Amino acid sequence: MKLLGLIGGVSPEATVIYYRLLTDAARARLGPLHSAKLMVYALDYGVMIEHYDNRDWDAFIAEVVKAAKHLEAAGAEALIICSNTTHVAADAVREAVNVPLIHMLDVLADDMKAAGARRPLLLGTPVVMGEAHYRNELAKRYDGEVLVPTDKEQEAIGRIILDELVLGNVLDASREELLAIVARHGADGVILGCTELCMILSQEHCDIPVFDTTGLHAAAAARFIFEEE
Repeated sequence: MKLLGLIGGVSPEATVIYYRLLTDAARARLGPLHSAKLMVYALDYGVMIEHYDNRDWDAFIAEVVKAAKHLEAAGAEALIICSNTTHVAADAVREAVNVPLIHMLDVLADDMKAAGARRPLLLGTPVVMGEAHYRNELAKRYDGEVLVPTDKEQEAIGRIILDELVLGNVLDASREELLAIVARHGADGVILGCTELCMILSQEHCDIPVFDTTGLHAAAAARFIFEEE
């Protein structure tokens, strides 16, 4: 089993989910007494969300690169960034370290292609949905038409993520609001493009394919550390 470094804390809720999923993967392969070999560098969410709110991407990326360097120096054999939004720093991380970075959008694109989804709806933080970086990076890997919610819908989704889910609050009314947004767009899939969205939406809630980036990313990381691909 390889030693995996997790760049987490953005938010802590999502990082806990990654830890659980990777531990479950180790138990499934090796038995119930086992766990994954992991190191976590948890960024301070309060610092990171301030950089996010100010759109100070230089400072934001610098924090992520610092985490990556620390994990590499401590012996991590591969890295993952436990956040969709924080993948804005992925290229800088790859340039800064000599160990592999398992990129979330590589995994997402492969799964959407396998499912035959051509018009998925992207849900995520306002930056993921409304700014170009995430969609441009996805377009390098996937040639379908990625739909985005309206500005008003993006505001509502951002509120649910940033005011509720990152604090561990999962509300039925917010789930219904998200499902209503999905229903209005006629998409053939839903991208959970924020790592906390798996707390409130899953395949059981939707009639179209749900692409849970957290689960897909953790599964890919598990395959890597167990040298299955």
